[in-house]
Amino acid sequence: MQQTVFFRNVLLDPATPNMHPFPEGVAYFSAGKWWYSGVNYGGSARVVPIEKQDLAALKEWILNVFGDASPEASDYRPGTAFKRISLPLATSGNLQQAVDLEAMAQGFVALRLLVSKMQDIFETVEPGLPNQHCYGHKIRELLLLACMEVEASWVAVLKANDYVRGRYTTRDYVKLLQPMLLDRWILELRSYPRFPRMIPFHGWDPQAPTQSLDWYDAYNKTKHDREGHLLVATLGRAVNAVAAAVIMHTAQFSGGSTNATDGSGAALRSVFNYKINSAMYTRSCYIPNAEGGSKTPWEWDLIDYPFPP
Repeated sequence: MQQTVFFRNVLLDPATPNMHPFPEGVAYFSAGKWWYSGVNYGGSARVVPIEKQDLAALKEWILNVFGDASPEASDYRPGTAFKRISLPLATSGNLQQAVDLEAMAQGFVALRLLVSKMQDIFETVEPGLPNQHCYGHKIRELLLLACMEVEASWVAVLKANDYVRGRYTTRDYVKLLQPMLLDRWILELRSYPRFPRMIPFHGWDPQAPTQSLDWYDAYNKTKHDREGHLLVATLGRAVNAVAAAVIMHTAQFSGGSTNATDGSGAALRSVFNYKINSAMYTRSCYIPNAEGGSKTPWEWDLIDYPFPP
């Protein structure tokens, strides 16, 4: 039996709030019964009030209560999480026990150094709209270091999920786009509101996995030919590369980095405002074990993500 079913709340009326104010919901089988909640809406799960605990009875209940005649069954098993891929939670709980704390701490040290170098440059070149195209050796250095950190994160996630290659390329890296929700992340510089908001992974195309990331394409060009391509190492691209490194850190470890245990969440948010476009991932979430099960809602079975070959 499939253990997870996503559905739409067709009967939701914003003008008349009821006990089910969420637009997207999920039901899942755990601890011998079906539970349901909103998707990425917060709050705890509730027991589905049906006598028979089979899939047909659940779908009939969903139709009667929410009006969705075609809910979507999924093979996702509640209480499982992919290694080093931190997705939003459908209900209350946390991912802290699923986080590799040593890797998170090491990654944050590298990220903190990157952000410090970026802020040093800001003391000389104001990150305003007119200065996005400024370039120079220090800016090039920031671009190179930021992209190297992004690459290190890409490789680490693939290896953790047993996706091993002798040599990785962007044709491998782009496979992380959807499972890590990378193009859903939106960042802004807190102290520089006139600097354009950043979506560093927007438009990442598997058919052109290097060229479709402007900042990463510039990194490749200036890395291999400094004399011919110094001018592509611009401030705008370097800052977007740092933002991409922030995304990769958070998309791996948000269960820990939004927690006060290491201070990384607060440190990053002192420089960046960042959020996920929640409207884009109504089917991409983790579901903790339901209350009353053999495990608490914050315990997880870590599994490999099934990347295509």
